[in-house]
Amino acid sequence: MRTRDRSKLTTASWIGAAYILVITICALTLPSRVAAMVTGSASAVACLAVAISLGWTGWKARGADRRWRILIGAAAIPTAVATGWHIGWISGHGTAIPAHVPWAADGFLLIIVLYLAGVLTFPTDPLGGEKDASSPRREGFHWYVITALDSLVVVGALFLLAWLTILKPIAEMRHFDTAGLVSSLASVAGYLLLLASLVFLSVFRQPRSPFALALLGAGLSGMMASTVIYFVVFATGGHRTAPIVDVVSALAWLLILLAGLVPIPESGTPVRRGRPRTLQLRAALPYLALGAAGVLVLIQLIVNSAIDSVERSVLVGLLLVVLIRQVMTLGENTRLLASVEASRQELRYQALHDPLTGLPNRTLFAERLHRALALRDNRPFSLVYCDLDDFKRVNDTLGHAAGDELLRTTAARLREGVRPGDTVARLGGDEFAILLEREHRDPEALCRRLASMIRAPTTLKGQPHPVGASLGLVVADSSTPPEPDALLRDADLAMYAAKRQGKGGLIVFRPELTTAESAPQIRSDLEQALRGDDRHGTVKVLYHPVVELRTGHTSALDAVPLWNHHQLGEVAPDLLDRIADEAGLTMTLVGRVLREVCRDVAEQGLPEPDPVFVRVPVGRGLDKQPADVGRLLADWSVSHRAIILVLANSGGVVDLTAAARMLQRIVDSGIRLALDGVGGMASAFGGWHNNPPVEIIRLDRCFTDPDATSAPTRTRIVREAVLGVASRLGLTVVATGIRNPVQARELAEAGCPLGAGPLYGSFGPGGVAPTAAADRSPCHPAVRRHA
Repeated sequence: MRTRDRSKLTTASWIGAAYILVITICALTLPSRVAAMVTGSASAVACLAVAISLGWTGWKARGADRRWRILIGAAAIPTAVATGWHIGWISGHGTAIPAHVPWAADGFLLIIVLYLAGVLTFPTDPLGGEKDASSPRREGFHWYVITALDSLVVVGALFLLAWLTILKPIAEMRHFDTAGLVSSLASVAGYLLLLASLVFLSVFRQPRSPFALALLGAGLSGMMASTVIYFVVFATGGHRTAPIVDVVSALAWLLILLAGLVPIPESGTPVRRGRPRTLQLRAALPYLALGAAGVLVLIQLIVNSAIDSVERSVLVGLLLVVLIRQVMTLGENTRLLASVEASRQELRYQALHDPLTGLPNRTLFAERLHRALALRDNRPFSLVYCDLDDFKRVNDTLGHAAGDELLRTTAARLREGVRPGDTVARLGGDEFAILLEREHRDPEALCRRLASMIRAPTTLKGQPHPVGASLGLVVADSSTPPEPDALLRDADLAMYAAKRQGKGGLIVFRPELTTAESAPQIRSDLEQALRGDDRHGTVKVLYHPVVELRTGHTSALDAVPLWNHHQLGEVAPDLLDRIADEAGLTMTLVGRVLREVCRDVAEQGLPEPDPVFVRVPVGRGLDKQPADVGRLLADWSVSHRAIILVLANSGGVVDLTAAARMLQRIVDSGIRLALDGVGGMASAFGGWHNNPPVEIIRLDRCFTDPDATSAPTRTRIVREAVLGVASRLGLTVVATGIRNPVQARELAEAGCPLGAGPLYGSFGPGGVAPTAAADRSPCHPAVRRHA
């Protein structure tokens, strides 16, 4: 509560206390008739003040805070009218109690209805602090109706108990008018109903303003107290009430006024959890009261005492209220059961499905695979293992959000490509599995179609990105061992064999595929080999000549790592790069190549003064290269101009302009830079022409053999444009992948000075290999510059 609001409430409290003190003194000191008129007028003024105050504060409030103030304020208006009539009665007849007021019952019923509506609309929350977001209005309406019915049962049972034990004997003994007595009792019962509702709200709900509810309850209790005093006087044959009764009534109205002045809470109230015993008491309370009244009625019947009309009417009314409550409870229980079942289904779905793609996860896939194996005698099935190519590079270069989008797109394409009864699951990372439960006519054709669908370019960060996937296929029949893990392992072996064969490939499992070819094993072998463990193969460096295309003279060397695996034999450089990338060993492999190159140059195993190209993936620790390469060169006493770092794209589009500061640090250390794969789709560098600190660019292989592309003429036009831009920028261009003299001649005529490829062979440290066909000569001036 803010300080200003607390000050207003405190001021109103002091004024109210002074007001009550003054009228109390008047009630105790003035003559009875004058005192009755003064206290009655004071009560009427307090009643009008409540109507005005609650109307004003309710108009400024919103929602439930507005509703309860307006309703209670509206109830004060007929009460003020009745109080004014009573003052007029006192002025003409003195303090005697009126024998009969024709409109009293109807007026009191209206007042009680308004009070009850105001109490039930008081803003509260469930004990757990959790609202039913799906249908909050329905939940609130149901609770309020149940509260009103329970309050009615409790009040009716208490009334019946009071009638059987006290009130009925009094009425029979003094021969009172039963209708008048019931009318008076109805007043007390109405206030009991209000108080019961207040108890339910405060105990079984969480009021948003407990202080306001407490003041409201105290005010209604004061109103009930004055009514009870009036009833006691009437029941005992008295003819007038003391003026102090009006003081109690005025105090009650002032408490209600203060409740309306309590500031509306700005923040939520602390969460108060409902204990099980509290909830059980909440459910049993109305039945306990009804049971107690029923026991007394049963005892009365046993002793042969007749049930009068009042008892009969109250019992029938209570039974009807309980019946209505049970019907509503039954409907609520049905809704709760449906909600619990829906929640259970939702939890099961979440437990068995991948949250990113919505596909079944490994657990659900295993369940369906078990079922398919159990039915394989009657229904042969196929299992497909799918792994995206270069997915880690997408995450590294474009970010995890782009990687997530790629996974969602791939999942949608796989779902679209299979039959409704088949299962597409995400096993984790970029790995997917497909279970073709019913026998498929041609599962290999289906896998090729899926691979084609996946290869469709995907828009990531506003640019088309090529996607590929390697697939492994296992066809299961009655002879297949009933082991799901074995099937998944076989599919994984086939998939990894497809990766070795080339990205985007498909391999059908065959028994000769061994565990040595599995992804985890081969990655582990590479890690051990890079550590120098010859039992897992050796990593060596081969050198491919970079020649002048017009003369055929060697101008530089291209360092290419080669892994001799103890079981798989020679692992191709492209596959080695992929394995290192998947195993997180890329920079370890680059470091190994750099050390081998420095050693070969230092030991004069390489021809002088040819510089050596060493590929380094962008974004993989490139910022650490100046210091690392500088230390290596110093350790082997090798010139900084002997090494040219080739910036190889690791997937996606790399903005070299954004990395210019980091690249400039490398150039400042004396190391030259070259760009690899310029002009290609999968390895396109963004901003290569915007003055990054590079001297050399290496063309993508598509420019070497345009006839192998889908648009040869367009490819040649783009190649000429790239060569023209590079020439005007003073950049040296190296063509790659040259396989025959025709390609070399065409590139030379197009203006490309240097080239490399299988045509020129390769050699290891210590001399030229037999396959090396290039002549030796000093390196091209553009490459030798500043060496």
